[in-house]
This record gives sequence, structure tokens and C-alpha cells, in this order.
Amino acid sequence: MDVEFNIGAQTLGEGVHEVALKIDVTARTEDQTAFQLELLYAGLFALRNIPEDQLQPFLLAEAPRLLFPFARQIVAQAVQDGGFPPLLLEPIDFGGLYLQQLAQQQAQASGGTVGEITGQA
Repeated sequence: MDVEFNIGAQTLGEGVHEVALKIDVTARTEDQTAFQLELLYAGLFALRNIPEDQLQPFLLAEAPRLLFPFARQIVAQAVQDGGFPPLLLEPIDFGGLYLQQLAQQQAQASGGTVGEITGQA
């Protein structure tokens, strides 16, 4: 089972942001693909009076945390509707992932060595 996810954020208007959580799941048997699922689940967030330095952490850590339980339920139901046992994705620490990504970016900017981060959701 291969589970990948991506988070995207964009500004739609003054104080309105869209955060999209993309989840790709591929289940394989020995030599075949059993099923493949792709979900793009997005939410609109109207934010006011948030300091600029707190905007990105909210959009890339807190907003996905709010969206994930709903996306998780859709994945489980879609897999079950396809005739497979429901796939219950493990909770994801979006705050921790955001901090890891930030540390990687800072290490790259300062010329430091950056390791590879791998994991499964």
C-alpha cells in the first residue's frame, strides 16, 4: 500500500484562502494494482487579523489538520464501496511535517546538508 499526500494553499481574495489536501493511494498485489484512489479535498478559510508570520503555518499545518478527518472518511468509504475493506488512514502530524519542511528549507538556504524524509501515512 502506497499512500502519498500533498498540501497546497492559494489566496483567492483579500483574507480568503483555499487549502487543498491531495491524497493518492495505490494498493498492489504481487504483480497487479488492486486499486488506486486519488482525492482532492479543499476548504476555504477566511482569515482576518492574523500576523503575516503566522499565516503560512496556519495554511500549511492547522488548516490541513482541520480538513483531514473528512478526507479520511471519504477515502475509507470510497475504498469500501469498491469492494475492499475500509482503509483507515493513520492520523498525520501536519504541524510536525511543516516544521520538518521548514528546517529542510533553512538548511538548504544556509548550504547545509539535508537528509531525506520518508514515511507512510
